[in-house]
Amino acid sequence: MEKQKSFTNLRSLLNALARAMNLINPDMENHHEQTAYLAYLIARELKFSERDVERTICASLLHDIGSIMFEKQCTVAEIEHNAETIAKLGAAMLRDVELMGTIADIIEHCQSSWSECTDHTTGQCYVGARIASVIHLADTVSLIVQKTQPILNQAKKICDVIEQGKGTEFSEESVEAFLRLSKYEFIWFDLVYNPSFLLEFFTGDIRPLSLEQTVEITKVMSRIIDYRSSFTAMHSAGVAASAVTLARLSGMDEEDCMKMWIAGYLHDVGKLKVPSSILEKPGKLTDEEFNVIKEHPYNTRLILMGVDGFEQIANWAGFHHEKLNGRGYPFHYDRSQLDEKAKMMAVADIFSALTEERPYRAGMKKELVYKIMKENVASEAICGHIVDLLFDHYEEVDEIRYTVSREAGNRYFDSLEGGAMAG
Repeated sequence: MEKQKSFTNLRSLLNALARAMNLINPDMENHHEQTAYLAYLIARELKFSERDVERTICASLLHDIGSIMFEKQCTVAEIEHNAETIAKLGAAMLRDVELMGTIADIIEHCQSSWSECTDHTTGQCYVGARIASVIHLADTVSLIVQKTQPILNQAKKICDVIEQGKGTEFSEESVEAFLRLSKYEFIWFDLVYNPSFLLEFFTGDIRPLSLEQTVEITKVMSRIIDYRSSFTAMHSAGVAASAVTLARLSGMDEEDCMKMWIAGYLHDVGKLKVPSSILEKPGKLTDEEFNVIKEHPYNTRLILMGVDGFEQIANWAGFHHEKLNGRGYPFHYDRSQLDEKAKMMAVADIFSALTEERPYRAGMKKELVYKIMKENVASEAICGHIVDLLFDHYEEVDEIRYTVSREAGNRYFDSLEGGAMAG
């Protein structure tokens, strides 16, 4: 069997996701990177296998993704208070992905105490408990660190807190490893000054991913983007499906079609910074609110430019609100600066937004979609021949969009069962 060619790597992709999650809550900036870097150092100190070091990094970067499912932006205190619920929600989001099965199990338990992970009769712990305890410790350290105070002045207090949890809150081996590392001043400086850079520098390209595997991982990332709100629960999946169907109908090769899947899934990653009150507003936005919306494609492109191998994808995703007449945002590129894939993504985004169901309205019928999209062509906002291609194959494109969107929507509402925080 022919080995699949490497396209990017898991560390680079998850690092980008951690940066995207920082957009949601500025108070959590660098938290996931700090947790991952310290957990990596502890795992190395404990001589974990390379495979387990990799799992430690990946689970650390994703340990708080369940907070996306809460109905409002969480404060640091709320994340800490609801840590176990967040861990279970995050694990549920990942469990059906082949590459993430073990990582999902670790995330589910990374907010549990060591005592809860150990069978008191046999003394045995579940597979992955060692990793989960390392992450729990690193997460705790990151939350204790005060950004406004010199880090070495905090070191003893932090070490005392961690030592008090030895054998109960944290595994004995993880505490002992942390305390050994804590004697080196540079470890503390690493932790507060540039953990993202250092994580990348020391871990390199962990877990090379083929293009096919990258599509699967970004499908999960699209859930994280869309699940912030029932208003957007199926949007990225619908855009991706529409864009790829149009790409195939236009004769695009399979490699570019897979890249279009990725661009579609991630085109709204920058929207994580937009408050839910704006995302869920059914009426017309104020100028001030629209200015906030204008940031999201810029942030999308900025985040994706940091992923190895994503140079083209970053543009196709980041330009989805540009117009052929140069009146789009935020770059004001015109038809001469936009390639066919970027133009196709813009059409797919509008088509999906018009046809998908929202809590405040049903999806629009074909006749109204046609009228609106032709008006956009007439104003030189979107590409006429791509719109013609869409309506020449409307039922096919819409059926695929509907099926993929419905699957995403059902998964969203299923994942709410068992209780995200309300209000």
